[in-house]
Amino acid sequence: MKPKLFEEVIINRDFPEYNIAKGDIAILNDFVTDPAGVEGCVLEIYTAMGAFVTVVSLPVTSIETLQPTDRLSVRSCMNV
Repeated sequence: MKPKLFEEVIINRDFPEYNIAKGDIAILNDFVTDPAGVEGCVLEIYTAMGAFVTVVSLPVTSIETLQPTDRLSVRSCMNV
C-alpha cells in the first residue's frame, strides 16, 4: 500500500551517507520522479524530541507504512 502524504513512514534500509538507518521514522512530504523514471519520495527526518534533522529524497521502495504491530526504538546520532 502506498503511504499517504504527510504520514509518518519507516525507512526500510540504511543510508549511511545521510546518517539514516533502517527503522528510522520520517514524514512523507512528496512523491517525485527522477529523469530516469525512478519514483522517489521527499522525507523530513526529526529527532525523538521533535528537532529537525534533514530533508532527503530517497527511492519510494525504501519506505513502508507504519503498522499496528510496529514498535518504536531509540538510537543516538551525534551528527544531528
